[in-house]
Amino acid sequence: MTLLNTIQTQYAQLEALLAPLSEAQICTPPSEGEWSIKDAMAHIAAWEQICTLWLDEVVRGITPRPVERVDMESNDRIYRENRDRSLAEVQEFFHLAHQRFVEQVKILLQTLSEEDLNTPHRFAWTTDWPGDTLVAVIADNSYEHYQDHEQQIRSLLQAKR
Repeated sequence: MTLLNTIQTQYAQLEALLAPLSEAQICTPPSEGEWSIKDAMAHIAAWEQICTLWLDEVVRGITPRPVERVDMESNDRIYRENRDRSLAEVQEFFHLAHQRFVEQVKILLQTLSEEDLNTPHRFAWTTDWPGDTLVAVIADNSYEHYQDHEQQIRSLLQAKR
């Protein structure tokens, strides 16, 4: 399966999981201080948006300088920036960020070779990702990320039964 197909298939699975949920299920955190499903959606969208910027820089021949890291500080900031947004706003952000991300991946795939995408250490800025490849950066901020949160959503829904 190609990179783009994997992204689209995994995103569709996440959307299918979210589709039958009510607004209350999506917006209500499981307990005080925990994220709601809406918060997880905004989180996923924010990381896709950040990765889109990095990929755009790669295409333009600029070396990304990822100041954002997968750490509690970045995730807390993303949470604070999005927690008061309405469900409609988060849903729009979720879909728009994904559309832009997919378009940027398409441009990247047209610009770089398979070797550039998959060769470890080809891009020095990718060293914080397992495998040190551009594909690892893309996977971590898309389909692997969807799977992580999909598992959390399933657990949350099981706990509410």
